[in-house]
Amino acid sequence: MADRRSFLGAVSGVAASVLLTAPADAQSAAPAAGATGPTPKPSASPKPPTALAAAISASMRRFDPVLSDADLETIARAIDDNRLGEARLNPHRATALHNGDEPVTRFSVRDAR
Repeated sequence: MADRRSFLGAVSGVAASVLLTAPADAQSAAPAAGATGPTPKPSASPKPPTALAAAISASMRRFDPVLSDADLETIARAIDDNRLGEARLNPHRATALHNGDEPVTRFSVRDAR
């Protein structure tokens, strides 16, 4: 990894994928009887994970050598899903905030009459 941010991004992606793939036992509330929400349709042939996501997930074997190939593929897909979600949240990466950016302070004088 090139720097601390890329490492933390990779680790957070793995943590999110582990949380997303964990079975939801009694921790989640039961859905309402009449509630029908949109259900995602599984694609007929899912796209393979990108090379970057596969490399990051393969590097997780250093931390847990027991991970199977199916686990690594699940992690890589979750990393790709997180990257797509990030792209939807901030489609204009040029508008990203930087460390020194501050909120706009607007000053105006009201007439005291």
